[in-house]
Amino acid sequence: MAKISTTRVRSRRHADSRMFVRTQSLRKLNVVSFYVLLIFACLGVIATCLPEFRSLQSSEAELADVIEDEIAINSRVDQQLREYRALEQDPYFLEVYGRDRLDLYKEGERVFRFSREQNL
Repeated sequence: MAKISTTRVRSRRHADSRMFVRTQSLRKLNVVSFYVLLIFACLGVIATCLPEFRSLQSSEAELADVIEDEIAINSRVDQQLREYRALEQDPYFLEVYGRDRLDLYKEGERVFRFSREQNL
């Protein structure tokens, strides 16, 4: 009888070791499956955010263009406002401005004209 119990113990150990190996391999498979699922979830989140990110970049580019245009317009308005105040309050500026616009000059005065490029 001692022999029977020894073989039973050996076969039980062998069955336990096979079950242990099978359990370990299933655990590894579960961990790998979890990480693959996690990677796919991250890729899904990135894929859904990518179009929004592109539209955000284009909106920021549009905003930068609008701000640049606003700065240019504000500087032009400021220049015209200074010119208007000078025309109202400074008689010398009014004289120079009028002579320049009407292409007039005083006797004995030399006038030099420089043409500007249109892009300035």
